[in-house]
Amino acid sequence: MDLIVSNDEILRPSAARRREKYPVAKLMSFARPAGSAGRGGEHCSMTIYGYARVSTEGQELDIQPNQLKAAGCVRIFWEKESGTKDDRRQLRRVLRTLKAGDVLVITALDRLTRGGPFKTLSLLADITSRKAAYKSLAEPWCDTTNEFGEVQAALIGYIARKTREDILRRTAAGRDRAMAAGVRFGRKPKLNATQRVEAIARREAGEARREIARSYNVSSSTIARLRQDAAVGGERT
Repeated sequence: MDLIVSNDEILRPSAARRREKYPVAKLMSFARPAGSAGRGGEHCSMTIYGYARVSTEGQELDIQPNQLKAAGCVRIFWEKESGTKDDRRQLRRVLRTLKAGDVLVITALDRLTRGGPFKTLSLLADITSRKAAYKSLAEPWCDTTNEFGEVQAALIGYIARKTREDILRRTAAGRDRAMAAGVRFGRKPKLNATQRVEAIARREAGEARREIARSYNVSSSTIARLRQDAAVGGERT
């Protein structure tokens, strides 16, 4: 009997029917017996994992586990989380579980993430970096278990890296343009220009920093760091 790994918080009384149909275990492995043949006839302990996800409590997970089991998955991780959320418990667990030669099967790429093309490519590249393969049942082209898998994995890794470089380059260019236009980055100044001029004058007149700070509701260290040239430029402490 195949067991499914799931979030503990999902196991509510309303899920009793699904729990009976798909028994849940925190840790359960059904790897191939030692010495079984892997791809190319070589011996390995390759395991086919499945990952299923729905976004809301109203959605049922019956269909995805059935599809994954039919695809040969012997251990399935599933959860009810938004696909735009990066920090998903079961997704982290299945990625950490993957070993060289393993395969991760999903029913569709949007089950893996809804974070856009870059996030999708990054996750696929992550799987490949673990020397594991992946396969989407809904997208036949997304399959690195066939003879073209290595080529596709290399291409996806290259696209993910180039996409990341493009994002960093555009971000840096936008920041440079903003700085050239006079936009200041960082925290908003605690004191405006007028308050800074006043505070510096009071400090130089001998008034205690603590009293000045209390009048502006800031720390005494903020008053101590004020400089004459910051009266116009902006002190961000």
